[in-house]
Order: sequence, then structure tokens, then C-alpha cells
Amino acid sequence: MQIRLTRDLEEHGRVAPGSMTVDGFLARFPEVPRDVRDEPLLREYTKAFGPLLRAAQKPTPCMRDGGDAQHVFYTRLVNDLAIYGIGLAKRDRTLARLSALLEEYRKQPATFACTLVPRKAPGTPRSGCA
Repeated sequence: MQIRLTRDLEEHGRVAPGSMTVDGFLARFPEVPRDVRDEPLLREYTKAFGPLLRAAQKPTPCMRDGGDAQHVFYTRLVNDLAIYGIGLAKRDRTLARLSALLEEYRKQPATFACTLVPRKAPGTPRSGCA
């Protein structure tokens, strides 16, 4: 199975080719605390997940069922850092979770994005506000 991005997300990804830098990641997601900027793990994380992070969008409160792929990417790849940023998680545990996600990615890099997004039945309406 391959996740196909919508035309607008595909075009957005083409605007900034190559892997994402840590500074680019921090600029795109201001909720991520700056104290993790110099972590070697974050550099590796942004390099591995750059395309998914470029597509990631923060879900709105009215998202139901987890949202679409871009919202799931945010929830799985950015949310732990955002929670740490507001003081509801410890730094070492947050970095351990990022490391575990990288390990999962290394086991199956070609299909990793597919494992993040739950399957939806054909014809299921898009998530969002009514």
C-alpha cells in the first residue's frame, strides 16, 4: 500500500525539496521547544521524517477519527514534542519516544508512513468541521 498525497500537499512538498533541517522543523512547528535543537536525535529524526513532517498539519479541535493523513502525521511525529514543550512530559522520556519511532522506521522505511495512518473504508467522508 502506498499513501498518495492530494495535489495541494504534493505541490507543497515540491516547494522545499530535500530533507528537512532542524531549523526548518522548529520554524514550521513553533510548539516544539527550542531546547532540543542541538540533540543529534532530532537531526536524524528530521532527516528521516522530512517528507512526512512537510505534509503534517496540526489537527483542529473538531477533527474526528484522528483526521486525515496529514493530521495523523502531526499527531504521531510532532505531538510528543509539543506535549513536552508545555511541560506535560519529561525530556528524557520524550527523546526515548522519538528514538523508538526512529527504530520502527528503520525496520520498514519504505512502508512506514502506511503504518501511521489507519485504513478507512471507501467513501468515508473527510474529517473536519461541518
